[in-house]
Amino acid sequence: MKDKLTKFLIAVFFCLFVVGAIRGDYFSVISVLQQNVNYDNSRSVKKMQEDFDAFLNQLFVDGVSQDTLTLNYTLKNKKIYGLDNLEVSFGNANEDDQHSMYSVYENIKATLRSFNYDKLTKTQQFMYDLEEYMVDLNLESSEYQGYDEFLSETSGVQAQLPVLLVEYNFYTVKDVENYIKLLNLVPDYFNDIMEYEKFKVRKGLFMSDASVELIIKQCTAFIKNTDNNYLITTFENRLTDLKDLDAETKNKFIAQNKSAVINKVIPAYRNLIDGLNALKGTGKNNGGLCGFENGKKYYEYLAKVKTGSERSINEMELLTDKRLKEAQKKISEIIAKDSKVYDNAINVKYKYTEPKEVIEHLKKAMKDDFPTLPDDINYQVKYVDSSLEESLSPAFYLTPAIDNYNNNVVYLNGNKKYDLSKAFTTIAHESYPGHLYQNCYFYSKSPLPFRSIVNIGGYVEGWGTYAELYSYKYAGLDEKTAEILRENTVATLCIYAKADIGINYNGWNLTKLAKYLKTYGFNVEQSKTVYNSIVSEPANYLKYTIGYLEIEQMYQKAERKLGKKFTPKKFHEYILTMGEAPFKLLNKELDKWIKEQSIK
Repeated sequence: MKDKLTKFLIAVFFCLFVVGAIRGDYFSVISVLQQNVNYDNSRSVKKMQEDFDAFLNQLFVDGVSQDTLTLNYTLKNKKIYGLDNLEVSFGNANEDDQHSMYSVYENIKATLRSFNYDKLTKTQQFMYDLEEYMVDLNLESSEYQGYDEFLSETSGVQAQLPVLLVEYNFYTVKDVENYIKLLNLVPDYFNDIMEYEKFKVRKGLFMSDASVELIIKQCTAFIKNTDNNYLITTFENRLTDLKDLDAETKNKFIAQNKSAVINKVIPAYRNLIDGLNALKGTGKNNGGLCGFENGKKYYEYLAKVKTGSERSINEMELLTDKRLKEAQKKISEIIAKDSKVYDNAINVKYKYTEPKEVIEHLKKAMKDDFPTLPDDINYQVKYVDSSLEESLSPAFYLTPAIDNYNNNVVYLNGNKKYDLSKAFTTIAHESYPGHLYQNCYFYSKSPLPFRSIVNIGGYVEGWGTYAELYSYKYAGLDEKTAEILRENTVATLCIYAKADIGINYNGWNLTKLAKYLKTYGFNVEQSKTVYNSIVSEPANYLKYTIGYLEIEQMYQKAERKLGKKFTPKKFHEYILTMGEAPFKLLNKELDKWIKEQSIK
């Protein structure tokens, strides 16, 4: 029985586990208020509320205008906010510029405190709590200068930038012009990143040699075929929707793009490779974050940032251990009653395998359990370029502009190590009822633009994982096979979260990790891959596991307290309407929601 379970865990993981949706997180900048305004606390209720809305709007404007990529991915109609003539920029990767932000955060907090909380509406009070949470996190980050990382396995600049560039939105001719300017700025941006890496060296915080080698390998793959780089080969087709583009201008843009890619972008990647090679060997820690001075404290902070959970690391570990045991017990009980279920699960064949077929099926199958979306939601399914297959996830969703949310893109990775014929639940994670649905539902409710600068990874990836697990219900499998597959995915999540904590907080070396993972069927080479991945991106797996477990706990709480009045659809409507927020605030609002539902 145990052998079957361990083989099952390892088999399913390497086929289906989702690393994440690309959201451009490293470009996100917490809102910047240009000046500290001292408001009169004696303002009338109406004036207080009007000023607070203006404050939130200014936070949004300042937040999205810090770099061109963030602006392009957030807004289609920039002119409405007076942001159509901003200087093209990648933002600040310089340590000195980042350091100067802390005084800005202090100003934001002072301005926030100038508002009388009791004079705000209930919705505004929630926004107040949300902004206070965000700015406090950013102020706390001042204790950990140099611990953050621009270069990492899946969320690093070198991995995400090519996709973010190739999906840069061409709404107007000016967007094309700005895009080409941006390409020409890549060398300077990468130089700033390398200066930051040198700063990390001086602080004794530079990455391990294994992480350096991984990043160099990714960069090398991207620039391997210079003339046929996909930033060149895809460019002409991206211009087709620009109706006012004449042939002469089009050809000029094609030539400018090719020149910028060949003479700026690719050399920038080469310089990044050379720079990292020069710094290789200067890292003082080849293990997890706890191997750095104050590394454990930073991991505590990072876990809170990544998950949106207020739980301590020990509490996260206990929650993970408990859920892992529950999953193992359920799997064992199912197999004990009917061994054929194990064979069905290990050799699972999904009725729906073609990506668009999967998505269309999910849209229909989920209607009874999830609130309805508007009819005008569009999507495209695209495949990762071969030069990026090794460095990107099995699948990911690109968040569209908030005023163009009905046009969406889901990417799939055709790398041979990912079996897309078994990607049913992975596609659900990224599309319906996962990220695409999650994002479109929230923005169909016309939330304040301020909400787009809120970034709570545990909420987003927790929901994506929740949707992935829920989708087994729609996979056309018998009930027990679906249950064993679902619990196996939960167990896998918990194993990786446990490993993340073990390496980064409890000081596990590769030997100790391999011993732990051997229980679940991993060999030494597989354990090494896991180890290097977790060292490269600490707390990454916690977003998925803790985020999911927090949502599961909320679901169970609502179900327990509401009894017959509980329905999955109403709970889903609640959590989707709330949008990205830390779980402390979501649970506070959940208690109010449960009370309201109980008296209906």
